[in-house]
Amino acid sequence: MSHYVTTHNSSGEATFSAKISPSQAEIQTPFGTQNILFTTWNSPINLSTEADIDQYSKDRSEGLGHKICPENGSAAAIISLPPKAESPFHRTMTLDVIYILEGSLELHLDSGEKRTLKAGDSVVQRAGMHKWVNVSENDGWAKMLGFTQPVVDPVEVGGKKLGTEFVMPRQ
Repeated sequence: MSHYVTTHNSSGEATFSAKISPSQAEIQTPFGTQNILFTTWNSPINLSTEADIDQYSKDRSEGLGHKICPENGSAAAIISLPPKAESPFHRTMTLDVIYILEGSLELHLDSGEKRTLKAGDSVVQRAGMHKWVNVSENDGWAKMLGFTQPVVDPVEVGGKKLGTEFVMPRQ
């Protein structure tokens, strides 16, 4: 997969940035791989300089640590899960827009509800406690495209404060 970022030359014409290699940088995660397509660290974004491209170049090779999104910005990534992969239940203080690119994924919620999403399906998650299970046929990989942005932390619902949380399975 090739990846390009545009910028501007000194005449104000759109050009392709030479700072970003077209080859995607794949980052290993405990439950698959991630290709960060772009990150921003503030909003609105100042495009009068290339500081955003410089920061993205760093994020794309080093990742975002334990975050899926910069604190005051946004992120777009392709997440790939190997056959039968299962993430732990987790909640992040983000609004996530997810589009399934290939394969099938079950989305489990802490309420006990679940949905099977197939290529072409989408879901918007509003800081919900969830886990992903790859249920693709023929032991296939599953891929999703995610756009994330931070939300006010903590989320308060029914007098309860909800924050970032990861529930690791018992060994």
